[in-house]
Amino acid sequence: SLAELWKNLPALPAARKYLAGGTDLVVADTCGGENSECWVDISDVKELRVVKETRDSVFIGAGLKISELAENRAVKKWIPSLAACAPYYASPTIRNTATLGGNLANASPCADGVCALAAAGAFVLLNFRGKRRKFPVLAILNGPKKIDLKKDELIEGFLVPKWKHRAVFLKMMPRKLFGIAKASLCLCYSGEEGVLKELDMALASVGPVIIRPLKTISLLKGKKLEADLVKKAVELVKTEISPITDLRSEADYRKEIVSVFLERALKEVKSK
Repeated sequence: SLAELWKNLPALPAARKYLAGGTDLVVADTCGGENSECWVDISDVKELRVVKETRDSVFIGAGLKISELAENRAVKKWIPSLAACAPYYASPTIRNTATLGGNLANASPCADGVCALAAAGAFVLLNFRGKRRKFPVLAILNGPKKIDLKKDELIEGFLVPKWKHRAVFLKMMPRKLFGIAKASLCLCYSGEEGVLKELDMALASVGPVIIRPLKTISLLKGKKLEADLVKKAVELVKTEISPITDLRSEADYRKEIVSVFLERALKEVKSK
């Protein structure tokens, strides 16, 4: 339990990190990039492995596996972006091991789960000895592998507001499965007759952190998806990202991917 965790932490070596799924932490250790003296296994902390509904939100425990979330009834109903991203999340083996909290804690610009949460308007709940802090999920990310957590502070879970919406998740990978994204787009929306009444969007692998393209969101929100509007949006979104060229892709190609993905997503929205 969390109470047992707080009780036992002071007796452990000072250079410590939490271990849940370990799919990133163990790899970093194998490659020589991890220097903790102690890993604190929180994989069975019961408070981190629940999904709870309230009247206006859904709480998702940070210790839940990606595969568990994909099959959860409340997630499917209220957070379709998470359900939509799950099939593209690494491999089945990783999905059965990796946790949603770890996806955020790793602070990768290509984190599928974080991208889906951001588009759904999620907040992250941080906990240290019962003292909680709440932030928009992207607010604690400071750059690649950089996250604003105090010593021993724990990602307890995520609070996602309930709003009836649909989701589109698109991801470009070097191969069909098991790949790290060259670029990803998650779009959450509600509306009818081609008008986007509510809209949020997040982009992955096209900047130092997951990005919400606020200008593009503002341009589209409340508007009818006419051809001229879509054309403006797919050009505008390219100005809101700052991709790099690396082993997986080139910066210019990533910009084009995002533009094409947005056009595809809006086409899907219009067809509903």
